[in-house]
Amino acid sequence: MSALVIVARFASRPEAIIAQSLLRSEGVETLMPDFNVLMAEFDPSMMEHGWRLLGREEDFAQIEAILRDAQIEPSKEL
Repeated sequence: MSALVIVARFASRPEAIIAQSLLRSEGVETLMPDFNVLMAEFDPSMMEHGWRLLGREEDFAQIEAILRDAQIEPSKEL
């Protein structure tokens, strides 16, 4: 079983959704564990670390290359 790691963080939910959609179109599956946050009572402190995408550790280099080629920059300051 592959370990899941944080492969990218984004400052907004739409950015994370776009990145996840792009990765899926390239055949790379990711998870966004914070996706349903807006369904609950939203506490902004929950998102202090940004919107996370999780992926398999062995896919990290491929994910990084796909996002870089698409000029999608994960947040560096989060």
